[in-house]
Amino acid sequence: MFDRLTPDALEESVNQLESEPAIAIDCLSDQECQSLVSMVDELNFRNAMPVTGSKQYPVHQDFELDYCIPEKHALWQLPDHLGSQIFSCLLNAPNVSVDEVRRFRFNDLIVQRYPSGCQGISPHRDRADYRLVIGILLLSGDGNFRIHHGRDENRGQIIPFNKGQLLLMGAPGLSSDFVRPFHSVREVSVPRRTIGMRFDRELLV
Repeated sequence: MFDRLTPDALEESVNQLESEPAIAIDCLSDQECQSLVSMVDELNFRNAMPVTGSKQYPVHQDFELDYCIPEKHALWQLPDHLGSQIFSCLLNAPNVSVDEVRRFRFNDLIVQRYPSGCQGISPHRDRADYRLVIGILLLSGDGNFRIHHGRDENRGQIIPFNKGQLLLMGAPGLSSDFVRPFHSVREVSVPRRTIGMRFDRELLV
C-alpha cells in the first residue's frame, strides 16, 4: 500500500504545512491507481448539488461523488493506514496541540469523480470541523488544483498535483493562527477521480 510514499517525504511535507497551503507528494504506483479506479467506479455516485454554500457566498459544483462509503468497504483501509502515518508525524510537530493530535484519525471519506469538460468546483474553504491535515489521493485524470487568497479570486496559485500523488492541505489546529485556504478544481479534460480523507471533529461527538 502506498508504494511510492516514503516516511521521510511524508514527515517533511506535514511539517511544511504551517507555511505552505498545500503540498503534493508521490504516493501510489500506476498499478495501485488502476486497482483503485476499478474499485471506485463500482460505487454509487450521485451528482453534486450545483450550488452550495450561502446566498452571499455560493460555491458552484460540477462533479459526481459518493459520500456514503460503507464502514466495512476496503477503501477505508486507505485513510486508516495513511492517518496512522500522519498521526506519527503530527506528534513531532512543534505547534500542534497534543490533545488534538491524540484524537486525530481520518474518519471522513469521500470519493469524487470529475467528468471530462466539467466545471469542477469554484473557490471555497473546507469546514472548520475538519482538523489538522486533509489528504487527497489523485487516481486518474488531470485538472488544476488552485489555492486562492480569497473567494472571488479566479486565477490563484496552481499546486502541481498529478496522478498517483497525495495532496496534503493544512486545516485548523495545525497552529494557533491557522487560516483555512480557499481552493478550487478547474480545467478537467481527462476524467479525474480523487479520494478525500479528513479528520472531522464533529463525528467524535
